[in-house]
Amino acid sequence: MLRTGWYVPVEPPDECLHLLLCAWTAVPTGRHLLVPDACCDLLWLSSGRLVFCGPETTAWSFELPPETTAVGIRFRPGVPSALFGLDLSQYREARVEAAEILGEETAASWSGRIAAAGDLDSRRDVLCGLVSDRYAAERPDPFAEAILARLAAAPHDDVTELAAALSTHPRTLHRRCLRLFGYAPSTLARLLRLQRFLALAATEQRPTLAGLAADSGYVDQAHLGRECRRITGKAPAALLSEYFSTFPDMSDPYKSGRRFGASMRI
Repeated sequence: MLRTGWYVPVEPPDECLHLLLCAWTAVPTGRHLLVPDACCDLLWLSSGRLVFCGPETTAWSFELPPETTAVGIRFRPGVPSALFGLDLSQYREARVEAAEILGEETAASWSGRIAAAGDLDSRRDVLCGLVSDRYAAERPDPFAEAILARLAAAPHDDVTELAAALSTHPRTLHRRCLRLFGYAPSTLARLLRLQRFLALAATEQRPTLAGLAADSGYVDQAHLGRECRRITGKAPAALLSEYFSTFPDMSDPYKSGRRFGASMRI
């Protein structure tokens, strides 16, 4: 896992691996670029807020007050809808108080227990434990897992091809994707492709943009450029330069190292 100067992700507890992509601690200073990753986070801020961060479609930057710290968990794509009974399209581009998701009593109890834990690692572990105690027996929606598996295996599928592969109708696929992920299947595919691009850029030694585009599931480098600008407003090379500049130990944007959920949404 890639540890940065301000953001430290760790593997979630074994009993929650089917629900969580990672758990993390953060001590952010200055502004940080966030790229949508088809995930949702539940995070606790040292101000006492417990916040649910919904799915996003475009990159954006955030800055917190000085000395603010945070801990959080990142759900695997498609999990929060089943876990909390949410239509994630209602939470697209949204950050809401966790009481709206968990209920006032549970949110207040969780926030208090996290605050009482002391240091950041302990607070992160408390949050993981709370989720584990309440939700470890829950299972992701198998349809969400099937969509993700198909998009990983066939990143060039259009909506009709994806629906046929999943033995469903395109309108049904569209409706279920909105609920499970917060956006249409075509948007989900674009975000997952861009995340593959970023992951490969972080792990390969001196890759070319053309090679990254092909390996990430783009038709060609021009396709990568169009989608990168659409999501982030930046050309691919500019995105890599700014994105990896948030990592103090990666001054070279092509330096080897694994990216692991390096966005934090406040």
